[in-house]
Amino acid sequence: MASRQQLEVEADGVDIETLWRALTKDRLEIFQKAAPGFLTEMKILEGDGFALGSLLCISFGPGAPNQESLKARIVEFDERKHVLTFLGVGEGHMNLGFTHYLESLKLDDAGGGKTVVNASITYDLKENFDGSQLLDGFLKLLRHYLGSIISYLQQKHED
Repeated sequence: MASRQQLEVEADGVDIETLWRALTKDRLEIFQKAAPGFLTEMKILEGDGFALGSLLCISFGPGAPNQESLKARIVEFDERKHVLTFLGVGEGHMNLGFTHYLESLKLDDAGGGKTVVNASITYDLKENFDGSQLLDGFLKLLRHYLGSIISYLQQKHED
């Protein structure tokens, strides 16, 4: 039976469309500026990297120690609802103990130039595997990823 972890991150002073672009169409450019050394490469293996079915290979750098490269397929991309969902399909987290891994980001406009990011991870772990440390590490990584992008956009807005 699948388990689920959620986290919420607020982006004060960052409107929903700006954050959506940073997490989707501009993600490579923005993330290299927002957190150099965190990601070293994001390859598009199939598709255009944005559309449903696109397959990505993400390699982490020294800013994300002990993280293997991972492969993820885009299974939901809804620009109107601001929802982006990835399915882990190999390597990375799948080698660490996940048997199923789905990461979803949902952006909500909180008004006044504020956006709320609701992130969730739906997962199954290998039988008899205590994944608490793995999940804590992954949630920390996800929070860092979102926080870096939001901080970058906030600073850029102030300039």
